[in-house]
Amino acid sequence: MEYLEQENRELKDEIASQSGPSMPAGIPWGIPSNFMPEGYAPTFVSLRESSSVMSVPTLVVHTLPRIEDTIYHSEPSEGPDVYDKMDEMKDQLLEPRKELKTLRGKDLFGKSADELCLAPNVKIPMKFKVHDFEKYKGNTCPLRHLVMYAIKMSTQTDNDQLLIHYFQDSLTDAALRWYMGLDSASVYTFNDLGEDFVKKYKYNVDMEPDSDQLRSMS
Repeated sequence: MEYLEQENRELKDEIASQSGPSMPAGIPWGIPSNFMPEGYAPTFVSLRESSSVMSVPTLVVHTLPRIEDTIYHSEPSEGPDVYDKMDEMKDQLLEPRKELKTLRGKDLFGKSADELCLAPNVKIPMKFKVHDFEKYKGNTCPLRHLVMYAIKMSTQTDNDQLLIHYFQDSLTDAALRWYMGLDSASVYTFNDLGEDFVKKYKYNVDMEPDSDQLRSMS
C-alpha cells in the first residue's frame, strides 16, 4: 500500500515537471489575450465599412405656368383740348351771372338798371294775367290806342306803375324804340306817359280824316 502511494506521488511530480511553467495570475482561463496555438493561421475577414445613409424623398414642388399680367392702356375720353372746352363752358355759365350783376346796380350804357326801367317799383298782383294787346307801330292814331289799352287794363287803373310797365307790351317797331328811350325821371304817372305818347305821334291825329272827310270820300 505504501508502495502504491509512493508511486502515485512520483507520477504527479513527473507530470508537473513536464507541464511547463504555470500560467501567470490575472489571465482568464489560464490563456493570455494574444495566445496563438502553433500551426494555426488566423483568417481575417474584411468587412466593408458601411456608412449610415438616410434616405430623403425627392422634394416635389408644384409650379403654375406664369401668365403675363394684362396691361390696360386708358385713352382720354376727350381730345387734348378737353380742359380748354371746360374753361369755355365755365365762361359761358358765368356770363349770365355777370350780366345780372351788372343789371343789379352797375352802370349799363351810362345808366343803372333803375334808370333804365320806367317803373322800377312795380308790384304785379299774384293772379294778374297779361292781356294780348294790339301792337302800335307809330303810324295810326295814338289817342285811339290809349283808349284801347285803358279798356283792357280797366281792373288796374289805380296802379300807375303797372300801367306804365305793361304799356311797352302794346308797342312795336318805332313806337317800342321810343318807349325804351324815355327818361324815367320824366315819367311818374301813367298820365305823364300818355301825354308824351300823344305828343310824339300827334301828327297821325292831324293826318287822320274826320267824319266829314270820310263821308266825302265815300
